[in-house]
Amino acid sequence: MTLLDQLAPAPSTVWAPVCNRLELEPLWGEAAIVGGVQLALFLLPDGRVFAVSNHDPATGSAVMSRGIVGSKAVDGHQRATIASPLHKDVFDLETGHCYTKPDLRLPVWSVRDNDGVIEVVQRTALVAASHGTSDPAGRAAVAALVDAVRRLNPAIDVLDSFVDVQEPDVPSTLATLEPHRPAVVVPLLLSAGYHVHVDLAEAAQEAERPMRVTGALGPDPRLADVLARRLAQAGLGPDDRIVLAAAGSSDASAVADCHTTGRLLAALLDRDVTVSFISAAEPRLPEAVAAERLAHPGARVAVASYLLAPGYFAGLAVAAGGDVTSAPLLTAEDAPPVELVSIVSELFGRNA
Repeated sequence: MTLLDQLAPAPSTVWAPVCNRLELEPLWGEAAIVGGVQLALFLLPDGRVFAVSNHDPATGSAVMSRGIVGSKAVDGHQRATIASPLHKDVFDLETGHCYTKPDLRLPVWSVRDNDGVIEVVQRTALVAASHGTSDPAGRAAVAALVDAVRRLNPAIDVLDSFVDVQEPDVPSTLATLEPHRPAVVVPLLLSAGYHVHVDLAEAAQEAERPMRVTGALGPDPRLADVLARRLAQAGLGPDDRIVLAAAGSSDASAVADCHTTGRLLAALLDRDVTVSFISAAEPRLPEAVAAERLAHPGARVAVASYLLAPGYFAGLAVAAGGDVTSAPLLTAEDAPPVELVSIVSELFGRNA
């Protein structure tokens, strides 16, 4: 049993009652204290109610309830806004995004009407935890994935973090959130090895807030779809032998996950797929490529890079001797595959 398995479930979402809907006047802010936190509530003429921090992000002054409610056209849609009464910075009431100074952000709370009683709860943050790399193309590719998740989920705070190589690490990222605000960490890792079962599990255990760690991105049939697409882009031929190149892990469950992905790809393409590893597990990629050549003289060998992004391991995959080698699932040149964006969003949604 891993440390992650031993963690108690994060506390369930607890909605806090604030006031009766009839106590709110349209377009007029009301201040309230919930769990020691000052909020500003706004009722719009269309019946929607929004709750945001009462503290102006630029100054810290508790004045947002006296702000001016308005709207702004964004991508053809009208967004409800609140303008600070101090410096007139304009914030999106749903997402907290600042339209006048993008580096500012107004904390927002989820709101529901429970039979006429307005209830609020702190919104759960999504912490996207990737491995980290020193490769500029790899950094750009992973950042593009996180940005795509952020665009798909505008009402969710999506934060970047890393388990190795880059900063900030997960504890540092969590420290930027309001005290006790819940968070879900989604590992941007293809298999749940040491980083998930130990590093992130320890971060969850030590966090002074409700926090969950989801499973890894794979195995998932949608990843096999992306692998097949990358192989086609690399020039996969009808008679090529396919070797799946995974990063490798000393964790037996992570190795098993990679074999599951190999089976998913084999079923999708209706041909054999040999699973190999770049490090930590057997068979190693160069030996697997050589074995395919020996067993099938004259046939080309296609290496399917089961790697998230460009980096050191992607270079080793190319150098392993395959006739063609596919690009990683993410590249710096292409938009992130919709499959990956969906998987990250769904992992968060199931755990928020």
